[in-house]
Amino acid sequence: MASAAARQANWDFIRIVAVLGVVIGHVTFLGPRIMPGVDEYPIGLEVRMGASTLLVLSAYFACVTLRRGTPGRWLARRLARLLPAYLAAVLIVYVVSRIAVLSFNGWEASGLFGRLFGEPQVTDPGPGAPAPWYLPDVADLVANVLLVPAWHRGWVPLDYSYWTLPLQVLAFIAAALVFSRRPNITHIRNLARGLVALSVAASPLKLMPSVMDGPAYSLLTGLGVWNAYLFGLGVAIWLWSRGHVATGELTLLCAVGTMIHFGSVHWEIAAGLAFAAMLAAIAAAARGTDWAFLQPVRRPLAWLAGLTYCVYLVHQQLGYVLARVLSDAGLPAWPRLIAVLAAVGLAGYLLHVLVERPAYRALTQRRTPATPSPQTPATATA
Repeated sequence: MASAAARQANWDFIRIVAVLGVVIGHVTFLGPRIMPGVDEYPIGLEVRMGASTLLVLSAYFACVTLRRGTPGRWLARRLARLLPAYLAAVLIVYVVSRIAVLSFNGWEASGLFGRLFGEPQVTDPGPGAPAPWYLPDVADLVANVLLVPAWHRGWVPLDYSYWTLPLQVLAFIAAALVFSRRPNITHIRNLARGLVALSVAASPLKLMPSVMDGPAYSLLTGLGVWNAYLFGLGVAIWLWSRGHVATGELTLLCAVGTMIHFGSVHWEIAAGLAFAAMLAAIAAAARGTDWAFLQPVRRPLAWLAGLTYCVYLVHQQLGYVLARVLSDAGLPAWPRLIAVLAAVGLAGYLLHVLVERPAYRALTQRRTPATPSPQTPATATA
């Protein structure tokens, strides 16, 4: 990771805004509406643009960094950044969810193994009790570890925020394969156009029950067809920043991408406008210099941006579990909201410090051959 002095503050700011949009929306708006027993908060904000913005950023920075080394080494570093923290979060979410959901639902299981992996003894919670939460099973755990829950309707994501991770891994593998063939600018430009066109062409399929209710839906979802335009926009912005795509074409591609996003969020005007604004911010950061108004806080922004990935991993399901515990305890709305957000931040920090950062260093450090000791010449055993 670049030092705070070397990196641009505008990129950190954009990433923080995107992740905050995801966290605030899930905690304050979505949680009380979809998770039984989670009480309302005094505010409920949801502007669905954060996760989509993060995928655009991933594609843009893939283009920025891919030519700095071999595609294989680049891919290894990307996966070393993503996977260890993700796998740790999956295990934590699974264990916490199993224990918490059994308690929330009033179900029983014998022993530690039964609590973590066995079938519970389902009991009637009684009249007036909240609806039961979903209890993940071993198949869900394995599917999430392998990043394949989208490929089968019977596999449930342990945390619904994780839908972006399989797409990023798939996109990184595809990018490494594409760049290993040393594509020219024309090929990359056609790739950006094709990714946006793919999502446009697939959009009418969402109106076909035979597709949406059948195995084709899982195939298209697993391949990331619905969201291919996000990667195409990231590539297009990179091309535009280097003068390889005209401003008019980029504007058209972003307008098309915004309309696709607009439809995917059920035509919520705020979400469509917010996503368009984030695309404009990414383009401004890509073509322009660092933003002057951020310079006094560049170091705090760099520190916070370094935590965003881990905060993203822990905020939703674990946040819902804590919110339910605090709701059951009768904690008032404002203290409960502050406690959930503080816990999410702390959990993200611990995951970053204890897993993401050391795992990345261990997996990416170059091993140098051991030099012969002066006391033991290299030819001593010859």
